[in-house]
Amino acid sequence: MASTARRTTALIGLTAAALALAACSGSNHPAKANGAAAVSTVPQRILRAPGSLISATQPQANGSMWMLAGQSSLGLFEMDSSTGRLTGSVSVSGAARSVAETSTGVIGLALGTARSGALELLSSMGKVTKTVPLPAPARQVVVGSDGTTFYVLTGKATTASVSIVGARAGRVLGSVPMPSDAVSVVPDVSQTTLYALERNGLVDQINIAGGKVVAKFKAASKDDTAQSIALSPDGGTLYVLKNADGTSNIADVNIATEAVRKVLPAPSHCVGVLVSTSGGQLYDLVGTATYGNIQVFAA
Repeated sequence: MASTARRTTALIGLTAAALALAACSGSNHPAKANGAAAVSTVPQRILRAPGSLISATQPQANGSMWMLAGQSSLGLFEMDSSTGRLTGSVSVSGAARSVAETSTGVIGLALGTARSGALELLSSMGKVTKTVPLPAPARQVVVGSDGTTFYVLTGKATTASVSIVGARAGRVLGSVPMPSDAVSVVPDVSQTTLYALERNGLVDQINIAGGKVVAKFKAASKDDTAQSIALSPDGGTLYVLKNADGTSNIADVNIATEAVRKVLPAPSHCVGVLVSTSGGQLYDLVGTATYGNIQVFAA
């Protein structure tokens, strides 16, 4: 981490040009998935974000959220999601791949180089307090419903797993094997199983204790490339972001039936999806080399 001190004025000034508002660049018409009817809607709000947006944390109770963005150099940018105003920023490692935040304000920054991985634990001020080594390069980090446990997807070419890291303990508490091509994971509400999204749109439900696959279901069509998943707070709906021929959309999957209920629109260049703590809103993360934004849709 190049610096752990806040540099709000300097970094915000440097990224001002990259914060140009971009709505639904390109096509915003979702494709169909698994025969489900597509729906058409527009975002409730569009929040400005730095260009080359990579990842973001779920908004906290006070509305704050952190965004990971950048190309040659990376930074964490804090935003008040209720106003869209940037409130802080800090430089981070160029190996940063994903970010999440516990309900107590501990930020987990997942790092992945060609050969190694780690989870940096940062304070709410963006200062690194501990670095937890991981068995492989990190791909993604999420937080469980308990608000204190990080689940870090790591992997190499032929193997993948999830490392369970306690925010309070500051160490790896366990590991769960994953499909080698898993691109995104999320724990269920009880934190007894993990949903793992494979690149081809297959979702595996895997027991955390023992690593047994208890269910498999398809959440995308054969031409789709799956990117990211998020789970509603009540555990009843899985949102699967996917892309087909340059068009992004989100499958709304009923967990009970393992079927796609409907397809939601997603903006072009969507790189991730988050669900609000109330479950009423979806946050679609949009990032290109020239602009970034977060589009808020009704769930």
